[in-house]
Amino acid sequence: MSVFPHSSFEEEYHETTVDPDGSVRHLLTDKEREHKLKNFQGEILSELMSHQKGKSILDIGCGPGWLLSALDDSWLKCGVEISKFASTYAAKYGTIYNGTLETYRTTQKFDVIVAHHVFEHLEDPVFAIKKIHQLLKHGGTCILGTPNFDSAAARRYNNKFRLLHDNTHISLFTSDSMHRFLRDHGFKIDKVEFPFFETDYFTESNLLKMMDEDTVSPPFYGSVMTFFATKI
Repeated sequence: MSVFPHSSFEEEYHETTVDPDGSVRHLLTDKEREHKLKNFQGEILSELMSHQKGKSILDIGCGPGWLLSALDDSWLKCGVEISKFASTYAAKYGTIYNGTLETYRTTQKFDVIVAHHVFEHLEDPVFAIKKIHQLLKHGGTCILGTPNFDSAAARRYNNKFRLLHDNTHISLFTSDSMHRFLRDHGFKIDKVEFPFFETDYFTESNLLKMMDEDTVSPPFYGSVMTFFATKI
């Protein structure tokens, strides 16, 4: 589902990105792949590694394909990505559809569908969760990561909460609203993770920044959440 209408999205978003604190990251590097898999997708990768081999996965908003790249070829690996630039890069790791979830068509039913930091960008998250439910096998796993806009840092920093500083974040969930959202659309929630302590963001510097309310909030426990849910 495209909510990035500006034409410069292809190069600007997938070559470099600027974090809310001003840090610039170069996205198509081995360093960034390792950073992404450890800090943003570590809990997802750990869950996937516990599955039997030979499963099928669809990664919605797969970007350059880092998550798919970490899975071996016993997996049937597919992705949906709106950026042609990123889709071309990700194609070395799986079968990638360049387009939106609305236009994605397949007869394949998946064991696992991942939508990691996608839902906050969607104009119609209800459509998306219904489509995910349709594409999953019965008993399949949905892994959905998104910011928590009622986290401790969000409450402390209000409009200086770092994840509000992205004008493409248009669908804002809390832990409570995401629990209700998934239950209302045919899912049983198995667990919720709040990745922080196992990431590179768990530093003395970031903890000390929580004492300063006059800056953009630092990364902190609870600011992002990852739901693991089963289709029922």
